[in-house]
Amino acid sequence: MALPKILKNFNLFLDGLGMAGLAQEITLPKLELQTEEFDGAGMLGPVELDMGLNALQLDFTLAEFSADVLKSWGVADAGGVNARFLGAAISEDGSGTDAIEISVRGRWKSLDFGTVKKKELSTLKVEVPLTYYKFSVNSDVLIEIDMISGKQVVNGTDMTSAVLDALSITA
Repeated sequence: MALPKILKNFNLFLDGLGMAGLAQEITLPKLELQTEEFDGAGMLGPVELDMGLNALQLDFTLAEFSADVLKSWGVADAGGVNARFLGAAISEDGSGTDAIEISVRGRWKSLDFGTVKKKELSTLKVEVPLTYYKFSVNSDVLIEIDMISGKQVVNGTDMTSAVLDALSITA
């Protein structure tokens, strides 16, 4: 029997700058298919048809009003800001430690400075819609999604190459 790997710690990098000691919380992107219910003639019941992916988003909270984050406000390029989540997931059954890396590109959608009070920690909440997403474990890329080029690779298999070939688009 196996025990779950526990995320013992994490770090966040924004355009290469480490946020260790500043990053408090990260909401990692949710991977979700956009589907449409279809129930055609002769079918026993409805099925959900794959209509593509829903929007990807990363949210994080810092324990300060970071000047480095503020400097990237208003970036014109939809994928102009790079962020990396690094996590260490340690096994309680002795099977080792996994290095988890999630790399994304996007731009700040909102900077929420919240409420400030004297002698209380001020936080900065950042919402980041994404154009690119890559999930790796121990340097093995499991999922890579490029929303703009229409490319989705899962465990080394390009899930969108046939569609891009049919459209004469090279990713």
